[in-house]
Amino acid sequence: MTDSLKGISLTRATSLLLTGRVLGFVLSLGNSIILARLLGVEYLGQYAYAMGLAAMFGLLPNLGISAVVTRTIALEPQTSLGTLRAAVRAQVLLAVFVFGAVIGFAAVLPAQPVPTTYVILAAAQLALGTLSWPYLAVLGGRARYDRLAVAELVVGLAGTGLLGLAAIWQASVAAFLWAQVIAAGLSILVGRVVAAPFLPQTMSKPVSIRTLFGQAIPFGAAAAVQGFYTRADIMLLGQMSSPAIVGLYSAAYKPINMVINFGSTIAGALFPYLVQESRTGSSGSFDRLMKVLIVVAPGLALGLTGFAPILLALLYGRDFTAGAPILMILAWSAAANWLYAPLSVALQARGKERQWAVALASVFFLNLALNLWTIALWEGVGAAVSTLVSEAVLLGVAAFLVRRYLRFSISLRVARSVFGAALLGGGLLYALWSTGAVPATAAALMGYGGMLLLFRVASTDDLLKLMGRFRETLQGHARA
Repeated sequence: MTDSLKGISLTRATSLLLTGRVLGFVLSLGNSIILARLLGVEYLGQYAYAMGLAAMFGLLPNLGISAVVTRTIALEPQTSLGTLRAAVRAQVLLAVFVFGAVIGFAAVLPAQPVPTTYVILAAAQLALGTLSWPYLAVLGGRARYDRLAVAELVVGLAGTGLLGLAAIWQASVAAFLWAQVIAAGLSILVGRVVAAPFLPQTMSKPVSIRTLFGQAIPFGAAAAVQGFYTRADIMLLGQMSSPAIVGLYSAAYKPINMVINFGSTIAGALFPYLVQESRTGSSGSFDRLMKVLIVVAPGLALGLTGFAPILLALLYGRDFTAGAPILMILAWSAAANWLYAPLSVALQARGKERQWAVALASVFFLNLALNLWTIALWEGVGAAVSTLVSEAVLLGVAAFLVRRYLRFSISLRVARSVFGAALLGGGLLYALWSTGAVPATAAALMGYGGMLLLFRVASTDDLLKLMGRFRETLQGHARA
């Protein structure tokens, strides 16, 4: 293992990053509450459509550059200055391209549910925000997730403050979008300053933008398809339904998006370790992480399903409780995402990024076809069903690819036990729903946990040990 990762355990690195991300998620959730309560269902739909349209291109400006920088820094932390310089130049070119692409794509769509100005502002915040990515990738390559968390938290606080000022000033869609643009500009400065002590000082050889793109294209293809895949539902809803439906879907998707980002954070922390383990041999980190996620993900989905109406009412108001069925369905898609996220990271860390890109592209077209069919039938609920089916298919494909190329497979006994426990929990939730969301959800979670203990998939010792590791990591960091 290189010097950059010596003495940095995966548990410690993940704990620090998760702590920062949790605080960031709280800020993001607060932002969504401000938007929903001040804009209302219809205007929130307009805001969500513009941001969602831009977000469809959100991973395209990466084009895999961040992954290349992270992998290069993990292997050559001091001599990769050439790669970083090429990445910064390439990022500027891509940002300009994506800004134009978002506006052009919006212009050719048959329906124009929002003013063009909104799309331009959403595209600008996306393009500016991507310029900090190469610097953040350096921190990821060195597993300095504490610094990465600081950078993200500072940007999050600035964004929330700017959103608050916009609410005081005008509380309109345009004002909130301008706040996002200014926050994106600040993120460039923050990323550069926080990463400065860890930037490489020398270069083994100059790296051209063409060479960088050659290395990054397989990662970038997967990233671009992922971006379209995760935002196609919002775009199609905007084209095929009303802004009010888009607003309900956006509100339901907000907590789900946070859950997905949380799982992606855990999985993404594996990347530099798996890159180095390709040379040094497995440390068992991947196996331990999968065991945790396969137990936690269905339980989390049960909890979100049971508390969906209460959660939406508390966060956004009673007008948004009509989106509860959407949230219930999306909760299970988030569980599938948690399970395939580390599988996709393992594939990309071990040089199988092309295979994963092909898998994503195939499921993207499936998702597109499903959305066109189901949105016409059930609007927002249809989009949620399409997402769930697509995520389940991706989980199956990822498991197949990991088993074929990396010789890893999830225990069938564990998979059957978890599936049976989830069915029991879901059955209890359905049968007891008339008693109220809280008792029904509590019974469902107890039934799920009881089955896992009965089949010895998990134990109380496992939970206490995991909590103890995170507690010790955070206490040690606080003392340091």
